[in-house]
Amino acid sequence: MNDGPERWTVDAIEDSPQGPLARVERSDGLTFDVPLHALPAGVREGDLLGVVEGPDGVTLHLLPAETATQRRAAQRRLDALNAEGGEEEITL
Repeated sequence: MNDGPERWTVDAIEDSPQGPLARVERSDGLTFDVPLHALPAGVREGDLLGVVEGPDGVTLHLLPAETATQRRAAQRRLDALNAEGGEEEITL
């Protein structure tokens, strides 16, 4: 059982004929598109969103501390890969 709200990751933000869309990924790996206007203001690719279901529907909110932790962990993994050698370094 998961403590706290369900978490979604903003995988990509794209323009579409219907307007800007965000592709989000649930913790189970399912991805789907959400109109960007339905997400919290200032959302960026890679952000974690808390998902809370309530009597008025679903509420999404940014999880900045968890996002920062996730980004630091990803950067450490990339730094380790870069240290192993290679032509070009990758930076988040």
